[in-house]
Amino acid sequence: MTTTETSLRALYEDFHRHPETGFREHRTTTVVAGLLRERGLHVTTSEQVTGVVATLRNGEGPVVALRADLDALPLAEETGLPYASTAAEPAMHACGHDVHITALIGTIDELLATRAQWSGTVVAIFQPAEELGSGARALAASGIFADHPTPQIVLGHHTTNTLEPRHVGSRGGVLQAAADTWEITLRGPGGHAAAPHKTVDLVVLAASTILKLQTIVSRELPPNQPAVLTVGSIHAGTVGNIIPDTLTFTVNARSFTEEVRTAIAAAVRRIVLAEAAAAGLESEPRIDHVVEFPLNVNDPAAYEVVSAALSAEFGAVTEVEPVTGSEDFGEFGTHFGVPSVFWFFGGGLAPAVAELSPTPNGHSPRYAPDPDIAIETGVRGLTAVTRHVLAVWPRP
Repeated sequence: MTTTETSLRALYEDFHRHPETGFREHRTTTVVAGLLRERGLHVTTSEQVTGVVATLRNGEGPVVALRADLDALPLAEETGLPYASTAAEPAMHACGHDVHITALIGTIDELLATRAQWSGTVVAIFQPAEELGSGARALAASGIFADHPTPQIVLGHHTTNTLEPRHVGSRGGVLQAAADTWEITLRGPGGHAAAPHKTVDLVVLAASTILKLQTIVSRELPPNQPAVLTVGSIHAGTVGNIIPDTLTFTVNARSFTEEVRTAIAAAVRRIVLAEAAAAGLESEPRIDHVVEFPLNVNDPAAYEVVSAALSAEFGAVTEVEPVTGSEDFGEFGTHFGVPSVFWFFGGGLAPAVAELSPTPNGHSPRYAPDPDIAIETGVRGLTAVTRHVLAVWPRP
């Protein structure tokens, strides 16, 4: 696939048709790297991790990083679209990352076509495994950035159908919640369902633990500090007449401050251990912190610069409430020690799914944005912000 052989719409359909889940984005990495090399950018990939970093230089000026995420979700697609996923194992771009990849490539094209209108350096980051919460950290740890200039600001965006098509929304300060997932493993002697007194019933223990965990938000956190706690999975047993000897369940928490995040983590550990002790379980539960998304915080001063550019392009920026969904985009600002800004843009819904009830949204097997609206809006916003930041950001 070359620059002249395909439009952005066709490129998007290709990414949608060939989704790859976190840290498996090998084809996507190869395609993106090839397209950027064709455009004359300095491109780096890594043997340690999937993903691409590419630099476009255009004279003196600031260094701005633009980020897109590559990974799909492990879902079997149910949209019925002609360009639906053809993956052998369940995989689907059900969160719009295919839009983000396409929009960043389209933005590079716009910048290349208008070199006379801007000056500076753009670092394009195509990141793996956003859905796992560890892709940004893994890409940074791989050393892939060593061959590229350090950005002074990192920019990113995300398509959504919670905003009207071609509208944008964001806010200064905390934009998205931190997210943590713990996997809890209980182990006991197991036994016959007819003799529960000879063992510890892990199902009953898990039930009491899960109910107690639900009181963390309602009884341990201040009422004016929002948080969400969910037990999303539980696995144990084989048949009805055996008390299982192993049980696992997962606890997911969302929080908007580090203080609340720390309090939840401590409470989860305390409750799990205390309930196990109260049940007489001799083996201490295993508590593994398996997923960790940082807070996504828009630097207030940098947000004002970005918001001005978005307002000029789209007429207004909707101020959204803090979102309980999570992103690992903020890891890049932390890694480089620079401000970062993130926004949402309305990508509509593809006609094939727009009339479905309930309305599908991200992470649904029936979700699909309107490609033309989403790509156009994504490119417009990212290009406008990049040009504006390059024009007004202090030079190094």
